[in-house]
Amino acid sequence: MSLVVEKEVRFPSASTDADVRGIIQQGIEGSAHAALILAHGRSGDRDDRLLRRLAAEAAGVGLWALRLNFRYIDVKAKASRDLSREEDDLRGAIRVARSAVPVGPVFLAGKSMGARVCFRASSDPDVAEVIALGYPLHPRNRPEVRDPPEWPLLVKPVLFVQGDHDPFCDLGRLEEERTRFTVPNELVVIRDAGHSFEPTGGKRDTFPEVWEAVRHWIAK
Repeated sequence: MSLVVEKEVRFPSASTDADVRGIIQQGIEGSAHAALILAHGRSGDRDDRLLRRLAAEAAGVGLWALRLNFRYIDVKAKASRDLSREEDDLRGAIRVARSAVPVGPVFLAGKSMGARVCFRASSDPDVAEVIALGYPLHPRNRPEVRDPPEWPLLVKPVLFVQGDHDPFCDLGRLEEERTRFTVPNELVVIRDAGHSFEPTGGKRDTFPEVWEAVRHWIAK
């Protein structure tokens, strides 16, 4: 793994001049062969521990990584109801990624709500594939609620990484719903783990399992 540097950046959202703040991480030697953009969950931010560790690992193996704050975080507001403002922020980050990595795939990875935003932005021509980390398929413990509004907007291959004790994603429901996709998709289940991959039934670090799933998907 190469040495990694990080720097803070500001860039415009896709359809406004409003500033979006992010942190870029990349190896100090050589040019990146791909880009990974990481989007946080509703109550998180760019400093989410899972996203920080993923960005560091990605940069260490030669990727250019960007963790962004959706604008509502910095103004202490709430996410937009339909996630359209957050989609604009993510599309702005995609422009930054393509400028930094002119040749090579751009991957979107989102944790919880961030995965929903990634689905919405997947139609961007510069996006190669999507990674959903703890996708919130339904409200907490309510698997009977169906038809997430962003699912019809997903047009790129997607990897789901899910904890088997996630109250926001019944795995049986997810397996059923995945058959509706017209795009390639895979599911990796992290055993004895919750929505944020927190371990259940004993102490352990689940991150290596999450990173291995992400690394394998990107390497393909």
